[in-house]
Amino acid sequence: MTRVVAIVPAKDRADSIADTVTALAAILDVDAVVVVDDGSSDATSNLASFAGARVVRLPANRGKGGAVRAGVDAEPDADVYLLVDADLGTTAGLVPALLAPVLAGDADMTIAVLPSAGGKGGFGSVKTLAGAGIERASGFRPRAPLSGQRAVRGELLRSFDFAERFGLETGLTIDAVRAGARVVEVDVAMDHRHTGRKLAGFRHRAGQGVDVVRALWPRLTTTSARVGLLVAAFVVATAVALWSGGRAEPDSVPLRASSTGGTVDRVVVFGFPGLSWDDIDGGLAPHVSDLVDRGAVAAMNVRTRSRHPSTVEAYASLGAGGRMETGREAGHAYGARTTVEGGTAAEALARRVGREPDGDVVVVGAPATAIRNRQEPDAVPGGLGSALRDAGLRTGVVGNADIGNPAVDIGAVRRPAAIAVMDRNGSVDAGEVDRGLLAGSALAPFGYRADHEQVLAALRDAVAEADVVVVDAGDVDRAILFASVAAPAVASDVRADAVRSTDALLGRVVADLPADTLVVVAAVTPPGTEWRLAPVVVTGPGVASGYLHSPSTRRLGVVTLADLAPTVLDALGVAVPDQMTGHPLRAHAGTVDLGRLSEMDRDAAFREGIYRPVTITYVVVQVLLYLAALFAFWRFGGAGVAGRALRHAVLAVSAYPLATYLLRAVPDVAEAGAFSIALLLALDALTVVVATRATRHPLSPLTWILGVTIAVIAADVATGARLQASSMLGYSLHTAGRYTGLGNTAFAVLATATLLLAAAHVHYAPRRREALVAVALLFAFVVVVDGAPALGADVGGILTLVPAF
Repeated sequence: MTRVVAIVPAKDRADSIADTVTALAAILDVDAVVVVDDGSSDATSNLASFAGARVVRLPANRGKGGAVRAGVDAEPDADVYLLVDADLGTTAGLVPALLAPVLAGDADMTIAVLPSAGGKGGFGSVKTLAGAGIERASGFRPRAPLSGQRAVRGELLRSFDFAERFGLETGLTIDAVRAGARVVEVDVAMDHRHTGRKLAGFRHRAGQGVDVVRALWPRLTTTSARVGLLVAAFVVATAVALWSGGRAEPDSVPLRASSTGGTVDRVVVFGFPGLSWDDIDGGLAPHVSDLVDRGAVAAMNVRTRSRHPSTVEAYASLGAGGRMETGREAGHAYGARTTVEGGTAAEALARRVGREPDGDVVVVGAPATAIRNRQEPDAVPGGLGSALRDAGLRTGVVGNADIGNPAVDIGAVRRPAAIAVMDRNGSVDAGEVDRGLLAGSALAPFGYRADHEQVLAALRDAVAEADVVVVDAGDVDRAILFASVAAPAVASDVRADAVRSTDALLGRVVADLPADTLVVVAAVTPPGTEWRLAPVVVTGPGVASGYLHSPSTRRLGVVTLADLAPTVLDALGVAVPDQMTGHPLRAHAGTVDLGRLSEMDRDAAFREGIYRPVTITYVVVQVLLYLAALFAFWRFGGAGVAGRALRHAVLAVSAYPLATYLLRAVPDVAEAGAFSIALLLALDALTVVVATRATRHPLSPLTWILGVTIAVIAADVATGARLQASSMLGYSLHTAGRYTGLGNTAFAVLATATLLLAAAHVHYAPRRREALVAVALLFAFVVVVDGAPALGADVGGILTLVPAF
């Protein structure tokens, strides 16, 4: 006796499942009706069972192909299977017309051809695609290639590898014809729900089209061809990434070669501590603005080794060509014959270093600074001064004694500039740090302005004797300190007055210098107590108008304090010592957008302000999530009723890295303040919502999130790592030692996402050997993205990735 089993895949079909089952159960030749509930969220299962069907419930949606496979597995001994859609309703009673040819032995598979849907359906593009694909793959051109109403001999159906989801029918037809089966189409006056020409209908047919293509792909191609295409895709993607990454770093030339100007005979570094981008934009520093128009400008990372900015530490780092740490004594610089500690300053220094200094200015605190940094292998205090002296060049400094307000103790910053050009023994060849009193003002009669006439006179003397001179009148530093003990109402006015005063001095200094002088104006410290990107401008012979560029950062308009010493040496043709971590600055000619540099500083400051609390919260949420999951599985043996919530929480945690990069892509998001956190959470939630539309297998949402995360990171580093800079899981331009490529956190995200995606792909792929090839190529691509100098530039990451992969 022939056993006929009707298999009805159903997803949320409470509206029609009972009628469909009742109609099928009434057919004499049908021995059993199996309804496969494909992850329904309504009463489909209960209504199907009540109507007399055997119900197989799938915990998660597998799609039509997976549901039919589950039905066949539930009834593995049927002689004939009827495949019937759940939305046929009472018209399912017409299936005997499909059964008759198979039962009579005239066909191995019959396909129902339903009446035309007319305007109720789509435009037929998916149907045309499926029909053409079937004809190309098998030579058979069906009239109803997408029809789900079929009768199939049991042995034949069980021999097939079912295509996934709505690709089921396309795959069945091709496989049957190729197997030599007799396939017959039968006109049947059935009717089913039509999706129409609304948005939902087009979305349904788009998904159906994707499934048809996925079913056709392995049936129209060979294994060799597919592997070849995978290899070709890898080669193209890698080549494009390397090409794009190589173009991301801006073109630049050495400062001396950036235009046709004359040669540099001397260098003057004008220290402007505390200068901000707002000062320049707001008109407080017109002479700096003028130099910006004439020279090359950048935002400078002024980070030293301490937690808070210090002018003396900044100058020590400048002179060392690397980050330094200093104590209070580091700023104690005096004329060699000035009386200190019961004798001359030269004698005081000699007692510390064991030899008599031979410069006009000595830094008595130099030995203490060297001891404090003796464990720092990358830079040596006094490196700039020593390199210049070894090359037969002389150094000079012009500072100003902090005299005029005995009530304020500012010894820690009283003469900080000398440490920038001292040699390793604490000597500076020429200059003056003791000359003159401070000039009073209406805001601070006790004085915080330097006597500019005295400063200019000292500078003329130093320039006549030295090849490199650092000048810092100290006005802004003193103003900030004086303002700290003044009434709050005048504090900002005091600082603004000091900025104007220093800018006016800069104008006189530049006008007074010989034409062959390279001038470096550097805000060696930020305007407040937090780290910021400070302005730096270089002008003089051979410097074209545009941006400064540093090989240290590989990012246009971003340089480091450690780059200034190598720049001074390179300008004078002196070899840069190996222990200096910075590089000579280069020039990129073009129109400067100060707003862009200011925005980089703003974005980095914004990131620093929210990074710690947001990251700690992210970690805590993960810990709580894992504990909740462990409890659910231990206490209840599974996720139970909390499963849906836990699933979405896991996806939200997984989507967070991607959400941080999407947030970074939002223009001016730093202006949103605390609202940006809400926006970050909204982007995370939106990512989860979109990802959960993928239902091909239980881990589909996760794999989509992982795949997009990998793609975004790869695309970002191939286009200059714009999303990495100042993003939550990237690096800070204020505090990090990396300015381009992949940082440690982004590397961890990339590596983890790649491993998880690879595991899921191999597990669910219908063709495991091809999946292994695809994963191997993915691994190779990620290694290139992480380690290539033009991309992630993370050589150490390669040593981790290769054995892990």
